[in-house]
Amino acid sequence: MSQIDDITESYDLVVVGSGWFGLAAARAYIQNHPHEKIAVLESNETVGGTWSKARLYPGLKSNNMLGSYEYPDFPMDSKVYGVKPGGHIPGAVLNRYLTDFARHFGVLERLQFQTTVTQVEPTPSDGWRLTAQTPKGQKVVETKRLILATGLTSTPNMPVYAGSEQLNKPFFHAKDFCTMAPKLKDVKNAVVVGGAKSAYDVAYAMVETGSTVDLIIRPNGHGPVWITPRYVTPLKKRIDTILNVRFMTWFSPCPWGSEDGYAGPRNFLHSTILGRFIVRTFWKILGGDVLTANQYESHPELQKLQPWHPVFWIGSGLSILNYDTPLFDMVKQGKIRVHAENIDHLEPGKVVLDSGKMLDADALICSTGWKKESTIKFKGVEADDLSLRLSEEEQALVNAQFDKKVLDMFPILAQQPQLRFEPPPANPLRNYRFMVPSAYLEKRNLAYAGMISSVSTAICAATQGMWISAHFDNKLDRVARTREEVIQEVMLHT
Repeated sequence: MSQIDDITESYDLVVVGSGWFGLAAARAYIQNHPHEKIAVLESNETVGGTWSKARLYPGLKSNNMLGSYEYPDFPMDSKVYGVKPGGHIPGAVLNRYLTDFARHFGVLERLQFQTTVTQVEPTPSDGWRLTAQTPKGQKVVETKRLILATGLTSTPNMPVYAGSEQLNKPFFHAKDFCTMAPKLKDVKNAVVVGGAKSAYDVAYAMVETGSTVDLIIRPNGHGPVWITPRYVTPLKKRIDTILNVRFMTWFSPCPWGSEDGYAGPRNFLHSTILGRFIVRTFWKILGGDVLTANQYESHPELQKLQPWHPVFWIGSGLSILNYDTPLFDMVKQGKIRVHAENIDHLEPGKVVLDSGKMLDADALICSTGWKKESTIKFKGVEADDLSLRLSEEEQALVNAQFDKKVLDMFPILAQQPQLRFEPPPANPLRNYRFMVPSAYLEKRNLAYAGMISSVSTAICAATQGMWISAHFDNKLDRVARTREEVIQEVMLHT
């Protein structure tokens, strides 16, 4: 099926994925190239990615409130979508909104659902050949340009436990919570693994259906998520909006932050002793406000959910209490029991912890995050082509060089919290502007959309979509022109 005669479809652009980033990328390209042939390939039956219908379950809502989770030029009107000001957005509403966006901007008519791309390979004409699985079988698609928008939440990180074949109960990743829901109706006690917001969401949903929950947080992991009330600070400001206030961004170390035109305040805050004192005090007050509001010290079980590391270090790992009834009351009432232990093994209907404690498990649900690698395999492409093409020695050298450069810019980063585990050796995704592998920068035929983690999803999606379209057309005024410039920028940013 790799011969040219087997090609079933040809396009000017193919976008893989129809979540926030895929839709925004397709929309931007369509707007600038209305007469080109464009396709969007989606493995699910609906648009939305994380918010596709297959991943929705009763009670699921966005962290963001109305007004902070929408594309800049497609407002989520309260009258149209029924979400009140200050209200969190139900998952079904988000799916409808994203579908409406796709329809309004001509993306929906170009979508091919239930089309799972499994392999990508270059063509002699500097295009791409995609192999995809559909309900009717395998098909091959060719395109001049390719945007991979499968994001960072497509490949579940599923743990392996000894004795899993003996459990004889539903055992799955939280990604499949919606599709597995019919099998959970008679669950009396569920075991949920994880300390992230998705684990809290699953635990809450199970209690709402009448189950009790044992929530297991690994003692050698990252610990419980930072989760805040909707309104923070003594001024009671919306947490989802103040994160995008320019003044607030000055307090976070960011190598490209001075591009906002306010290098002076940033340099003062991060390069002077007084400035760093102000930064530490700012984050201490903000974190303390959240800890006080959540009253972790008021109950021994709640204490187990207190974050292990200061809020300064969480990056995009921030969540909001968006539940209809208080989540922490369920903990106080014993409906959610927290265990800071590892799972030793599984037995029929039981989860056995390292301490020997046995937990009843009518279901075992793993909210254990995602693997950063995609399920799409590149054929005929060297691994180095998707990175910086550096030898191990060269990579080690530039790592040390730019570690020093970043620490010179932000000395506060040298005082990192002590982790409870040894991180496995790994390199981050080294793409130019987080979107383009350096080897394909001049070819302008490949880009990633959504290979970032941000609390400003909609804004970033729209911005990346416009940037990629301009990049493909060679209309960017500011772009690295030499290999040295590319390496400098990529290493500083990643």
